[in-house]
Amino acid sequence: VVPRPLRRPHEVQVMAAGVNAGVLRRTILAWKEEGVSRLTDVLRHHLAAAVVPHVRGTRPLALGPVPTSRRSRRERGSDLVDELARATAVLLRGVGVDTVVVQALGYTRTTEDQAGLGAEGRRANLEGALVARSRSGSSPRQIVVVDDIWTTGATASEAVRALSAAGRRPAGISVIAATPRRS
Repeated sequence: VVPRPLRRPHEVQVMAAGVNAGVLRRTILAWKEEGVSRLTDVLRHHLAAAVVPHVRGTRPLALGPVPTSRRSRRERGSDLVDELARATAVLLRGVGVDTVVVQALGYTRTTEDQAGLGAEGRRANLEGALVARSRSGSSPRQIVVVDDIWTTGATASEAVRALSAAGRRPAGISVIAATPRRS
C-alpha cells in the first residue's frame, strides 16, 4: 500500500539502490549502529544510483536529507544521512550533475525511535513532525529527498507532506535500500 501523500495525481517516485537484506542490510547497520563511518564512501555510490533516475536533463538538483533526530545525532556523534548526502553530491558533481545539499526539513517536535514501531505506529509517530525550513529566494533546483532505508514509507510521506505544504513538492525520493514488504 502506497502512503496517501505519495499517491496520484502527483505521485512522488521512490528509488532504492537495493533491497534491505543480506550484505547490504549488514553494511547499513554497521554504518549506522556500529559507527563504521568509512562505509559512507561505499554507500554514497548506492545512493547516487538511486538519485540518477530523478535527474531531468540539465536541471540542477538539491538533495534534501531527512533530518536526524537529536537523540540519534547524540548517540552516533554525527548526522549520518547528511554526511551521506554530501558525499553523494560530490560524486554526482564529478559526473556532471549539478548537485547541492540543502537542509530543507526540520523537526517540529521530538519523535519516538522508529525501530520498534509497525507501519501505523511509524505514521502516527511522524504525523506533523517535519516542517520545511525557510529558504531565501527562488531556486531552479528540483529537490530529491534522501534517506538511508525505506521501511514503511512513513518518513518519506511526512517529508513530502511538509515540503508540499511549503510549495516545494519533491521531484523524487532516493534511498540506499528498501525493506521488502511482508504479506
